[in-house]
Amino acid sequence: MTTAAQPPFPYSLDNVTISVSDLDASIQWWNRVFGLTLLAKSRFDAIGADVAFLEGPGFRLELLQPADGVRIPELTAEPPAHIRPIGNKALVFRVEDLASVTRTFRDLGVTTVWEQMDLGDGSISTAIRDNDGNLINVFQQGASPIG
Repeated sequence: MTTAAQPPFPYSLDNVTISVSDLDASIQWWNRVFGLTLLAKSRFDAIGADVAFLEGPGFRLELLQPADGVRIPELTAEPPAHIRPIGNKALVFRVEDLASVTRTFRDLGVTTVWEQMDLGDGSISTAIRDNDGNLINVFQQGASPIG
């Protein structure tokens, strides 16, 4: 294991950005499924997109709806093929009670990729897709019956 180096300058993560096909539908989805709150919504003329900032516990999510957005099937491929294209793969959340969260996803009718999969490192994971097919992984550390 390597030792973390001192960063060359101070920084912090500001937000994560996802391009979406329908900004209002995505705002509603993130609010309904994860309880994210809309902070601001505007137009970003420099890139030709509508934008919304949502807030969750300890993070912000930026949603962009470009006027000329295109869907690239390889980016939303089913696992494990989803890891082949180079780039971002999933938004990942850690929870304390994955069984309860998984039931909530079922109750909400969320598209599920897998439920409570043993990751082999002592964790279990439920993977879902947002309303645009983007992968979201939710895991509970130390919950594996064999890990």
